Amino acid sequence: MRARNAGKMIGLILSEVILFAIAALIGFGIGWRANIMLGAQRRREAARETDDLRAALTEAQVRRARVS
Repeated sequence: MRARNAGKMIGLILSEVILFAIAALIGFGIGWRANIMLGAQRRREAARETDDLRAALTEAQVRRARVS
């Protein structure tokens, strides 16, 4: 009877370990995806800001050339 109970306990522990590992993998996957999405958003915003700054610089250079 004790061997049967020990086998059940080992099975329960293993099932908990497997569930914990699956939850960890799912959490890692969600975090990885969120990190990639946020990184892409930051790159788009940086590119947009760079384009705006380039346009402003070009406009300022044109105004300066007209004044000179």
